[in-house]
Amino acid sequence: MAQKIIRSHWARVKQANYTLENNPSYRTQRISIIDREAFVEFFLLEDIVALYKMRLREEQAYVPYGRADEKGKKQNIEKFSAIIAVFNAAIGAARSAINSGDYKKVWKAIHEGALMAAANSVKNLPELKNMAIELLRELSDDMVFAVDISRELDENLDDLDAHEENVRRVKDLPPTMDEIEEVIRTVEAAIPDRKKSSRINPNT
Repeated sequence: MAQKIIRSHWARVKQANYTLENNPSYRTQRISIIDREAFVEFFLLEDIVALYKMRLREEQAYVPYGRADEKGKKQNIEKFSAIIAVFNAAIGAARSAINSGDYKKVWKAIHEGALMAAANSVKNLPELKNMAIELLRELSDDMVFAVDISRELDENLDDLDAHEENVRRVKDLPPTMDEIEEVIRTVEAAIPDRKKSSRINPNT
């Protein structure tokens, strides 16, 4: 089931080629094969979110048997929701980097093979969590700061705090560092490192 949602590398290359050929924003650019990997790996992040949304829906529909099973269901819902949140944040950061032409930042941060291997099994959630946090920080660290400074100069708003949410929505800006840290705290709380886990929940 996972393989039907997480597409192969070549399937995502095909989508990347289609995007570059048909999107007016990219047709005028000469994007190398190496930089094309930013799009290929961006689509992988979208696939992982789609996979975990499916797993979340399945878990929400699951009817538990007994209190222990009900607890396991609740924990899995929290874990899957946390994975979705951290990858959605990474997607926002990667999209902003791509839109600004910083393709290298994206293909350097996203380790395709390792992510695919970890995402395909819920037993690997601790590893997937750690990789997601690492790539989110790599994608966001300096880029978010630069975008925020540019926004302040361009907008020259009297009250940036009051306008921030609307500006970010309209301009499709990446998450702020505060938002990123909140997502990271959530995912770390929901998915402990494997060495801290005494047993694997049977419902996973």
